[in-house]
Amino acid sequence: MVERGQKPKSVPAPYALALVVCDAIWRDPSTGKRTILGCFSAILAKEFPTNHPLISVYAAITDGHGKVPVALRLVDVDEERDPVLELKGEVQFDDPRIVAEIDFAAANIVIPGPGEYRLQLMSGANLLMERRIAVLKVGGQKE
Repeated sequence: MVERGQKPKSVPAPYALALVVCDAIWRDPSTGKRTILGCFSAILAKEFPTNHPLISVYAAITDGHGKVPVALRLVDVDEERDPVLELKGEVQFDDPRIVAEIDFAAANIVIPGPGEYRLQLMSGANLLMERRIAVLKVGGQKE
């Protein structure tokens, strides 16, 4: 409890254990265990803007306290444009020692151009972890 005139103690951000980019995540209905399918770190396209059909992301975080906001963003490396993708949610931590596993999925993502992008796992304003995603133009000219 915070007494009058005192500032509330700040709650530390959770700690990210994993951030895996893939085509799909399958969850076994009897055990709840996940299988991560088709991991990747690059997206190939013949023309831009391009429509990427599906991206799935597995994240694992721990050391959370209470209700924790989480977000997944896909941004260009310099963050000059609005995020290409932004998904938000919450995770409830009844005990900071648990590991919360989070599945994100998005379809038909429009990527404006080739270059380097960052997939960022956020909690509020805190960057927990990020992954580089290379978006490459292929075809067209002979090399």
